[in-house]
Amino acid sequence: MNGIKIGIGFGHWQYGLPEPEALCTWAERAEAVGLDSIWLSDHIVTRNPNLDIACLFAMIAARTRRVKMGPSVLTLPARHPIQVAKTYATLDYISRGRMIMAVGSGGDLRDLIACGVPVKERGARLEEGIVILRKLWSESHVTHHGRFYSFEDVTIEPKPHDGPLDIWIGGKSDAILKRTARLGDGWFPALTSPEEFKRDMERLIAFGQEYGRTMNPREAGVLLFTYLTDDRERARQVMAPFVRALPMAPEEVEARFVVGTAAQCVEKIRRFVEAGCAKFVLRPSCPPAEVPAQIERYGREILPRFC
Repeated sequence: MNGIKIGIGFGHWQYGLPEPEALCTWAERAEAVGLDSIWLSDHIVTRNPNLDIACLFAMIAARTRRVKMGPSVLTLPARHPIQVAKTYATLDYISRGRMIMAVGSGGDLRDLIACGVPVKERGARLEEGIVILRKLWSESHVTHHGRFYSFEDVTIEPKPHDGPLDIWIGGKSDAILKRTARLGDGWFPALTSPEEFKRDMERLIAFGQEYGRTMNPREAGVLLFTYLTDDRERARQVMAPFVRALPMAPEEVEARFVVGTAAQCVEKIRRFVEAGCAKFVLRPSCPPAEVPAQIERYGREILPRFC
């Protein structure tokens, strides 16, 4: 299956934060087994313990050489786009061109409220922020006077290594699909099924036609909560905290996870491939002590079937 790319995601620390050295070791092993990218879940307000992902990306960049990196996804409306542009251009510089940007309007409203952002403005702020990021990553002496942000003669140097970072947009509502069709370089949903992915991709392509843009189905990826195990009862126990934390009925959440034996997980991913998906982020949903074994299994039992 040529062109399939599989990365790994970290976050939603239901079992507590791993030690810093463990995070570095996981990143190194992910790169060593051939995973394409590392994605970190962005949260500002603490529910479970969490870390600032820009700091983590800097640490990971120093310990890896090839693997790409990106947020999954950055709550852009909660931050000023000039600061975001500077931070991620810097990360792209120190990682030698390995950053990808993925943004969203804010899945947890507490992050927006804590930062003084009216919830009803989050969609419009996201759109204006995307425009600003692209300007600052491609031009110098940028002046912008918009609804939410206003500044004159701003230059960010160094700019990203290979031009403006690709900007992927997370989510799957009609509003998000239309926003992606107008402004996005890629689409990044989570908690979706193969059938939903296929349906929403068709809608995204149709919205793109309305806006005069051709949407490439290969520029879309899904985030999948994942746990490889041969013990079904153990799987239920380990996944329970993640299931409870998500805004869906347990049976709906479980239907959108990739959990089970290697053969079962391969079959679930294959269904996404048949639905047209070419990029995947597998998030190990287990206690930190089990993550290294999960990474090794991704490299040994998942990647050879697709890459």
